[in-house]
Amino acid sequence: MARQPIVSRTIQTTKANVLCIDVQNEQPFTKEVILPRTYKDERSMLKRIKPVLETETQKVVHVQSYVVESTLYGMTEEEFIRTAQILPPRKTNEN
Repeated sequence: MARQPIVSRTIQTTKANVLCIDVQNEQPFTKEVILPRTYKDERSMLKRIKPVLETETQKVVHVQSYVVESTLYGMTEEEFIRTAQILPPRKTNEN
């Protein structure tokens, strides 16, 4: 069986444990969230986390801990062509 060509990419993600408050019951709880990329500090991470986790009854308070993970993802070229979004051509610096 011939080896199938694969499109692969290593992607860094940030897995964070976030302290939240249930405002109805006045109870703290921890939630885990996985974000794409890395962040320079906890403040910038919180800006990205709040739209994902906050609701009327659930408020994000603090990032308790986080870890950056690098994961190799891949799929066959056929899967990639079938599911990828087509982008405009890259601009070149030709004179």
